[in-house]
Amino acid sequence: MLKPLSVAAAHCALIVPTGLALAMPMGGSYTGRVESQTPQPVGPNQIKIQQKAVGLNTGPGTPLDGATVQWTETATLTNGQGPVEGLITFTTPTGTTSSAYRGTVSTDASGRVTATGTYRDKASTGEFAGVTGSGTFSLAYISKTEFAGEWKGDVKLPAQKSSKR
Repeated sequence: MLKPLSVAAAHCALIVPTGLALAMPMGGSYTGRVESQTPQPVGPNQIKIQQKAVGLNTGPGTPLDGATVQWTETATLTNGQGPVEGLITFTTPTGTTSSAYRGTVSTDASGRVTATGTYRDKASTGEFAGVTGSGTFSLAYISKTEFAGEWKGDVKLPAQKSSKR
């Protein structure tokens, strides 16, 4: 039985005093829903799945609290296990931030789908411009199309230029 999978990870920006570039630990949680999925058999007991999902990030006290999340990913599973990689994008009214991620999907004997992995910041706009960071994520499906998970990592903003008045 085909099970959807989606992986997430995220990164944040913090307000940092002028002239400093600090790495700060961050974390949050998310929920998601698979919007589209294209499975393709590629061998005996092996399937390649491309999918897109949308969701919501929760991170009280962080700039990404309430951000809309979009995932685009590909997993290649043999007997329900295998690698996944993709891109996660967080969108707020003041900017976007995207991270590339890689991980491993596992399906247990009861059909529960979980994933774990790592992410690295890739691109950002608006208030998140110049953010760098990396970390880990985990998730579990709660139905065939819905999942929930957590992320944590270290985030660093570039040194800010001070204004001269």
